[in-house]
Amino acid sequence: MKKNLQGLVPLLFSSTFVALILVAGYFQLRDWSQPAFVVGTTAVAIYLLWLVLESRVAAGETQRERTKSDIGTCEAYALGRALTTLLALAMPRICSGYYHFMLAGLILFVCGITFRLVAIRTLGRFYSHRVRIAGDHQVVDTGPYRFLRHPAYTGMLVAHLGFVLIFMNLWAAIAWLVLLITIIIRIRVEEKALFELPGYPEFAAKRCRLLPGLW
Repeated sequence: MKKNLQGLVPLLFSSTFVALILVAGYFQLRDWSQPAFVVGTTAVAIYLLWLVLESRVAAGETQRERTKSDIGTCEAYALGRALTTLLALAMPRICSGYYHFMLAGLILFVCGITFRLVAIRTLGRFYSHRVRIAGDHQVVDTGPYRFLRHPAYTGMLVAHLGFVLIFMNLWAAIAWLVLLITIIIRIRVEEKALFELPGYPEFAAKRCRLLPGLW
């Protein structure tokens, strides 16, 4: 039962998350005027599509073995993501109407999602929502992994930064910082396992974790 429960958490989270986004998005966008309404609605639709595209990974977790390496970082990371998104949709914006940062935010949002999905696809069957090392795990150094150790997390942060710019409010910006902190903690936990993988120390020595030249 414990094994199944741990595997079901990402799938249950995704399903609940979709419902909350639909409700919060409706109440946020119903009084918006164009072109802000078009940008906001497009962002919500893309976010929902993003969740659908990643749902296969969430569903796959139900078939995997229970892991103790994650130590709750999956839940903390998911909570940071949910807080950022839902506070962006639920709280009043700083500026009413359309402003140019909205379009910039939408572009950033799409680029972040694309970068993340490419990273996930490149990692293939070694990608997991939980921190775990497969029996035949190998270091992947192609695609975005030529430049970064954790490009999927970079894409997640960039995408949500763009989302915050579209639905700009102080609470969402604070939640984005919480998301950043949870990702940093998760990377620390993940790399404790990854550094035991043959070839990973050499791989890590040549690449930053999230942002080239910074960290």
